[in-house]
Amino acid sequence: MCYFVEHNIQRKELEKRFNVKFPEDPRYTPAFFNSAFTRPYMPAIASDQPDRIQLFQWGLIPHWTRDEKEAAKISLTTGNARSESVWEKPSYKKAAQSGRCLISAHGFFEYQTTGKIKTPYYIRLKNDEIFAFAGIYDTWTNPQTGEIFRTFSILTTAANPLMEKIHNLKKRMPVILNRDAEKLWISIGIGKELLSDIIVPYPEKEMEAYTVSRKISQKNPDIFDPSLIEKNDYLQNGSLF
Repeated sequence: MCYFVEHNIQRKELEKRFNVKFPEDPRYTPAFFNSAFTRPYMPAIASDQPDRIQLFQWGLIPHWTRDEKEAAKISLTTGNARSESVWEKPSYKKAAQSGRCLISAHGFFEYQTTGKIKTPYYIRLKNDEIFAFAGIYDTWTNPQTGEIFRTFSILTTAANPLMEKIHNLKKRMPVILNRDAEKLWISIGIGKELLSDIIVPYPEKEMEAYTVSRKISQKNPDIFDPSLIEKNDYLQNGSLF
């Protein structure tokens, strides 16, 4: 799955990587650790405005949601969406058809489980470049206040061999798009059959992973702490931090 993302990326870096504009917005703060459970605003390139970066909130709220209470409950369960069923699920099918987006990242975190022990790993591309997750988004208007929310989910798929070893219970991984597939994913009018061929496990040979500090498991980790993504062989040296 994918609930924890590293996004310590400056606006200009994102503009250069995706060849789009990223208007200044105080809601965007580059950080080494972003958790879906805190519902952060993340940079997204969406099918409705493919030439610019917008900020969407993590945790998709379907357009048909009735009220604030229901929205709060749903958003905590929609950080991820399974790619195999996204076209049929009531919460996601409209978004999958007409609300697709790219969610940029530099890396992400996952846990390996051994008995009662959960070991955190940081995963990135071997070339250390910025990449894009396949995402879907929806727009919800709060009927009580009229406030408009644009929210997203990150798609997941079966794990490649590397991620099978790390995410060893559920054996899932986020859908990382090949660069050539990014524009196709957010193209309006492209159907399910063609898109299903690009939301597949990313090649293991192009990824790398290593253990990191358990500080990411703290209740309120310092999201600006660069040591969160530094290699930490505490399994060998006996240190947790």
